Amino acid sequence: MKKILIAFFIFSSAFSIAQPPGEWTWMQGSDTITNPAGVFGTLVVPDPLNTPPGFYEPDEWTDKNGNFWLFSGYNGGVANGVYGDVWKFDPILLQWTWMHGTGLSTPPVVLGTQGVSSPLNSPGANQWCGATWVDTSGNFWLFGGSDGSGGSYSLLWKYDPVINEWTWMNGPPANGAPGVLGSLGIPDPANYPAARWETNAAWTDNNNNLWLYGGLNAPGDILWKYDISINQWTWMKGLPGGVTNYGTLGVSSPSNSPGNRQVYAKWKDATGDLWMFGGNGSNNDVWKYVISTNEWTWMSGSNMINDPGNYGPQCSSSTSYLPSARYENRACWIDNSGSFWTYGGYMFSDLWKYCPATNEWTLENGNQSAAVGVYGTRGVSSPLNIPGARMGSVGWKDNSGNFWMWGGWVGITNAANDLWRFVPDQSCALCSSVPVALFAAPNHICPGTCTDFNNLSVNATSYLWTFAGANPNTSTDANPTNICYNTPGQYGVTLIATNAFGSDTLQLNNFITVYPYPAPQGIAQSGDTLIANQGSVSYQWYHNGLLINGATDYFYVAQEGGDYNVVATDANGCEVEAAIFDVVAGTQFDVSSLSVGMRFEVYPNPVGDKLAICSKQYAINTVSIYNTIGELVMAVSSPTADCTLTTCTIDVSQLPAGMYYIELRSGSQSLRAKFVKQ
Repeated sequence: MKKILIAFFIFSSAFSIAQPPGEWTWMQGSDTITNPAGVFGTLVVPDPLNTPPGFYEPDEWTDKNGNFWLFSGYNGGVANGVYGDVWKFDPILLQWTWMHGTGLSTPPVVLGTQGVSSPLNSPGANQWCGATWVDTSGNFWLFGGSDGSGGSYSLLWKYDPVINEWTWMNGPPANGAPGVLGSLGIPDPANYPAARWETNAAWTDNNNNLWLYGGLNAPGDILWKYDISINQWTWMKGLPGGVTNYGTLGVSSPSNSPGNRQVYAKWKDATGDLWMFGGNGSNNDVWKYVISTNEWTWMSGSNMINDPGNYGPQCSSSTSYLPSARYENRACWIDNSGSFWTYGGYMFSDLWKYCPATNEWTLENGNQSAAVGVYGTRGVSSPLNIPGARMGSVGWKDNSGNFWMWGGWVGITNAANDLWRFVPDQSCALCSSVPVALFAAPNHICPGTCTDFNNLSVNATSYLWTFAGANPNTSTDANPTNICYNTPGQYGVTLIATNAFGSDTLQLNNFITVYPYPAPQGIAQSGDTLIANQGSVSYQWYHNGLLINGATDYFYVAQEGGDYNVVATDANGCEVEAAIFDVVAGTQFDVSSLSVGMRFEVYPNPVGDKLAICSKQYAINTVSIYNTIGELVMAVSSPTADCTLTTCTIDVSQLPAGMYYIELRSGSQSLRAKFVKQ
């Protein structure tokens, strides 16, 4: 134990050295051993001595806490050296943890029950770059890849890093499954992509859908979307026999297509559009897919394979500069300013940055040669350090904006397990990001109410808003509040977002809908009954400014004097209020002759159609009903079909709603009570 503590202290002190921007630092792993076997340690126990085996094309994720995760990969030092283990790396403690798996080569697939997680479930041996995603809940997703015998699957897996369990979510277990397209643009539980490997064109969009493009064994140029909420795939674009169609550089078109390719570097920009670079046989083209238009655009690069590129000087940006054609450059990042980065590929050791706003490339580190790795001292940055030419590496970004790269193929047949960190140099060819104007707001409102605007613009430093029909009608606030609309109608909103590099205007006509005025309200009094105008969806009565629980009908029988008001709500949710003051609650009809204990019951109360009367002490001779000002509105003489000696049922369905008085006569006795007609 003492030796381990001392070793950990040495690691920590070595790695505490500050790293200058624009330099690589070798952080962990071997600098000399090829195809290292790794140190697994104990399951779910972090240890400074742990390290994964060397892997070519593993799968990677980053969790919500900024930890890095690996799954599986191919190790060239072991016969059929394909693993199925999950690893986690803490970039603060600089420790690996073996989280899940057997630690052995070629473990079997354990499907379990579809949709049900289990600690026993596992995708099994997996190699050659499956597609990976992280959803908005922090779950990891994995599709495809190849097993240790050369087969491949269409299985979609979800891994929950909190409970450390896999779930088989979708796809058949058959090896080499051909996929089911279904109907274009229509999700279906029967749909699923064909089995594939060698792909990293996988994006999570702003609505938490998973997108997939390309890969080895993938037919044509088909683009897929997976909806997590319904567990269904949708064929979105492309054809099984689709071929590359570049169209015009920078011009979107429904006929454009990147074609069938093995694709690696991928990014998502600030507005949610999907990008990818390179791959295929060997390409250096950049493509953008806009979800809202369902169209591809060839943005940069050559439309020829094996293009040599145009390097230019380091830290100089230009639309004419371009990386040489490459593939298996899976190590890619997005920096804090929204620029895209990619390292290496077969067989390169250069680091490039692409600015999507200006369509410019910048060589940030390295050169066109396939450099041999220069490791320097572990934990110590140097301008001479370089990871060397490699392919099939993976990359993460930490919470400080630093880039990390792990493993891959170094040389031709050697899988590495070295871990590197790069600090981006923000002063090196600053990406002149033109702003993008975007906003949202509650936009269906009632007249006389106000709304607040949520500014979603990117890269802007100042704003100019115009609100047609509103008060105020302009604003320069980033997020304007209390923008009020008094008149029903539809109104446009315009936002101009600006920074030092330009401006962008977003104009949405008829964005704000102001509902019509609700029907006017008033309150009439009939005796103790207060009656509002009918026709609203709901009502709420108040007495002296306090809400009356349960008083939600269009009328209310006042129990005491004072001020009353009612708030009526229409079908659009718009409210209108009416008030009545100095109500004197009390009857204008004498009920004093109703003696205590006479056992005279009227029910139900309030009543709809049928009113029941029960007198257990006196026989019923006649029944009379009066309104609140003492006018006789109904009389029933016994005997009738609905009355017996002591009970009577009266049809009051034709009476208007309100409060009434009922008088029951039995010989010389006169009994009275109140009831409410709904």
